[in-house]
Amino acid sequence: MIKFFRIIRKKLLMENKTSKYFKYAIGEIVLVVLGILIALQINNWNENKKSKKQEKTYYCKISEDLQVDIINIDSSIVSVGERLKITEQLLKNLLKIQEDKAVILKDFVATFRSYQFVPTTAAITDITSSGKLEKFSNQNIKNRILNHYTKQESALKIIGINYNKHIDKIFSLESFADVGFQEIPQYQDIFDKELQGLLESTDWHKNPNESIFIIIKDAMILNMIIAQREIELLNQIKNDAVTLNDLLVPNCHSND
Repeated sequence: MIKFFRIIRKKLLMENKTSKYFKYAIGEIVLVVLGILIALQINNWNENKKSKKQEKTYYCKISEDLQVDIINIDSSIVSVGERLKITEQLLKNLLKIQEDKAVILKDFVATFRSYQFVPTTAAITDITSSGKLEKFSNQNIKNRILNHYTKQESALKIIGINYNKHIDKIFSLESFADVGFQEIPQYQDIFDKELQGLLESTDWHKNPNESIFIIIKDAMILNMIIAQREIELLNQIKNDAVTLNDLLVPNCHSND
């Protein structure tokens, strides 16, 4: 093509047709510019198509993470619910004034152990760290994604703070031997009979005015409250994850 243009220009110059030459040269420049603009337009179209395809891929990845989160949240809700029931039972046994301390201690460890929900953040971390989230063309979906992970982080922070309050309350006992930690079934493998005898505990469980009795009672009341709050927050995270997932799935698999 370039060779063809050169032949035409040479012919016009040889025939001394200067005005026609200049008109032709301008026309040639216009054609070149148009060619460049068309090429750029095609390149932009290809890039936009590539970006939209990548955006849909991220919708799928986030959706996959959300589905894992929903399953894990359900497991955590069940686990926290068990913790709540056990705490309630321990508190009832405590307030009934037991002769046998083992009735209380058998449930003690379970009152501060439950399955902690840890969100799956591989996709959102990749998208935000690379700056690709800012380039999402669907503003509604982008805002919903940001909103979900912001609310989730806030809820998990509240859960962590509340849970630590219960743990701090338990460890404010300090007199572990007097409480009878060495007599707790879960710990008897590390405290043999001889050591348990040497670390003999007190009968705090028979006296509602005893400081250990009061601390454990308050800790169990606090634990019931924060366990119920944890379940509420987990349900909020789950419901929001379900809503976001329902929004992402059709967009993830669409051919637009």
